[in-house]
Amino acid sequence: MDWQQTASVGSAVWLSVALLTSAVAGMQGRGKLWWFFVTLIFGPFALFFLAVWTKPLQRRD
Repeated sequence: MDWQQTASVGSAVWLSVALLTSAVAGMQGRGKLWWFFVTLIFGPFALFFLAVWTKPLQRRD
Protein backbone atom coordinates (compact mmCIF):
# COMPACT_ATOMS: atom_id res chain seq x y z
CA MET A 1 0.00 0.00 0.00
CA ASP A 2 1.58 3.24 -1.11
CA TRP A 3 1.04 6.68 0.39
CA GLN A 4 -1.75 7.65 -2.04
CA GLN A 5 -3.87 4.67 -1.05
CA THR A 6 -3.18 5.33 2.61
CA ALA A 7 -4.17 8.97 2.22
CA SER A 8 -7.38 7.98 0.41
CA VAL A 9 -8.39 5.50 3.09
CA GLY A 10 -7.49 7.94 5.86
CA SER A 11 -9.52 10.71 4.25
CA ALA A 12 -12.52 8.44 3.85
CA VAL A 13 -12.34 7.39 7.51
CA TRP A 14 -11.93 11.01 8.68
CA LEU A 15 -14.94 12.13 6.62
CA SER A 16 -17.00 9.18 7.87
CA VAL A 17 -16.25 10.12 11.47
CA ALA A 18 -17.31 13.71 10.71
CA LEU A 19 -20.60 12.52 9.23
CA LEU A 20 -21.20 10.22 12.19
CA THR A 21 -20.53 13.06 14.61
CA SER A 22 -22.96 15.35 12.83
CA ALA A 23 -25.64 12.64 13.01
CA VAL A 24 -25.06 12.18 16.75
CA ALA A 25 -25.18 15.95 17.26
CA GLY A 26 -28.49 16.10 15.41
CA MET A 27 -29.96 13.38 17.60
CA GLN A 28 -28.91 15.35 20.68
CA GLY A 29 -30.51 18.54 19.39
CA ARG A 30 -27.26 20.32 18.55
CA GLY A 31 -26.11 21.98 15.33
CA LYS A 32 -25.13 19.35 12.79
CA LEU A 33 -23.11 21.61 10.50
CA TRP A 34 -21.12 23.17 13.33
CA TRP A 35 -20.18 19.75 14.73
CA PHE A 36 -19.30 18.50 11.24
CA PHE A 37 -16.73 21.27 10.80
CA VAL A 38 -15.38 20.86 14.34
CA THR A 39 -14.85 17.18 13.65
CA LEU A 40 -13.07 17.90 10.38
CA ILE A 41 -10.53 19.83 12.43
CA PHE A 42 -10.29 17.73 15.61
CA GLY A 43 -11.35 14.34 14.26
CA PRO A 44 -12.37 11.54 16.59
CA PHE A 45 -11.65 13.70 19.65
CA ALA A 46 -14.73 15.79 18.82
CA LEU A 47 -16.88 12.65 18.57
CA PHE A 48 -15.59 11.46 21.93
CA PHE A 49 -16.28 14.86 23.49
CA LEU A 50 -19.79 14.97 22.03
CA ALA A 51 -20.69 11.43 23.07
CA VAL A 52 -19.16 11.37 26.56
CA TRP A 53 -18.93 14.85 28.00
CA THR A 54 -21.95 16.68 26.65
CA LYS A 55 -25.49 16.03 27.80
CA PRO A 56 -28.33 16.10 25.26
CA LEU A 57 -30.19 19.39 25.15
CA GLN A 58 -33.60 19.37 26.80
CA ARG A 59 -36.71 20.89 25.31
CA ARG A 60 -38.38 23.79 27.02
CA ASP A 61 -42.12 23.33 27.30
